[in-house]
Amino acid sequence: MTRNVVLVVLDTVRKDTFDEYAPRLRNRAGSSFEQCRAASSWSTPSHTSMFTGELPHEHGVHAEHFDSTFDFSQFAIADTFLGDLPDHRTVGLSANSYINPHFGFDALFDEFYDFSIGSHTAESLFTEGKTVQEYMKRTDEPSAAKRYVGFLKECLEHDRPAKSLANGVWALAGPKLKRMDVPIPEPVDDGAGVISDTMAETVEDGTEPTFVFANYMDAHTPLRNLLQHDRSLHSVPNSWSSTEIDKWELNKDGLATEEYTENYREVYAAAVDYLDRTVSDLVDRLQAATDRETTVVVTADHGHNLGYEADDDLFHHTGSMSEGVMHTPLEIINPPEGYPAVEDRLFSHLHLGDLLVDLAHERPLDEDYFHDRIPAETVGLLGGDNATWGREFDDEEYAWWNRMMRVVYEDGTKRQWNSLGESFRYRLDPDRPSWQGLVAEDVDIPEADREWFDVELAEYKRSVSETTQDTDFDDEVEDHLKQLGYL
Repeated sequence: MTRNVVLVVLDTVRKDTFDEYAPRLRNRAGSSFEQCRAASSWSTPSHTSMFTGELPHEHGVHAEHFDSTFDFSQFAIADTFLGDLPDHRTVGLSANSYINPHFGFDALFDEFYDFSIGSHTAESLFTEGKTVQEYMKRTDEPSAAKRYVGFLKECLEHDRPAKSLANGVWALAGPKLKRMDVPIPEPVDDGAGVISDTMAETVEDGTEPTFVFANYMDAHTPLRNLLQHDRSLHSVPNSWSSTEIDKWELNKDGLATEEYTENYREVYAAAVDYLDRTVSDLVDRLQAATDRETTVVVTADHGHNLGYEADDDLFHHTGSMSEGVMHTPLEIINPPEGYPAVEDRLFSHLHLGDLLVDLAHERPLDEDYFHDRIPAETVGLLGGDNATWGREFDDEEYAWWNRMMRVVYEDGTKRQWNSLGESFRYRLDPDRPSWQGLVAEDVDIPEADREWFDVELAEYKRSVSETTQDTDFDDEVEDHLKQLGYL
């Protein structure tokens, strides 16, 4: 027997904020993995680890190797868990600027829908109306005037003509209003609405079992007020944006004020609440769209630092493997019989693909997914020669931010070591998700921890640092990556 499986990745959503602001998904879950950890600290290596079951030093996708020439099509489908779903139609949807056709991610799927780079240059107010993006993909009319007339005609013939026309107006006026910094909430989200609508239609149209992957970017920076946010959760001014202070001003210069920090946390929480409402509604729509059993797995590729003491007072997720970044939710909605309501053992994203395949085939939970120790790692800064955005960093500062880090979890303890020769032991608390407390520095790392990695840390960091990177991204790609705080 096979079932539909949907993997929802809530990009950049940390475990503690999810637990507090996503009660609908928490309540709907038939099985909650409370001690799930990401395999790396940012999108590209983390997603690659989810799909391949390998650590970054094994699959080779990380900051020291990622550049404008990178292409996910280097991985055959058989190299991923999708190769173990031969009878499933596979569908991908993504708002992530790396997890898209520009970097070849669509090659892994039978169907792929991109809502990332370019999708926000012609945003749509109403996902149920005709969109400018849809029309422009189908027309080859060179005349702008005739394109407008053609779009207008299709809007009037659509079953939602008013909303279709509104989408057309917003496509022209929206970008101009944003440049004017008009102090109103933004009326268009970061893709959650259109991803959910497209997914529901896709599952409804399918007759064979389907696997769906979806990445939602609505909790990622830049953080600002959206019309869709629940304003009872915050009182942040409409004119505020997290881009007022960039990540290096926050983390290197310490310029975060108390007001900025509070605004940052409140809007982030409101974004998680919006995702909770949106994905919960999607679950209802998916279950109504098909008679086939459908399991939805909700997780995050990594979390996000919010300036807490346990985050080392950092913001964003650059150069950090704090628990705010590494501890992720993992909720299974409508699992097969026999899955525990709560699973408190350590679980790594390295086993996520195997778990999804088992769910698709209605197999019992495999005890081999749980280990006394689980690993994770991060390799350097993204951006090559411009990793510090042109800011002045002395050699010691740059080496610290560009360090390679490895982590092993074991029995309420987290051990971390890096390419600078530093090592730390942290205490974890099962009742305090996304929290860590420093216990000791300059600790001995057990050989059993090091055995998780088949190349010694300093040796691997030295070898990858010698490679050159082509960071000459397309202008549109580069602009969007800068907006998101990556370049």
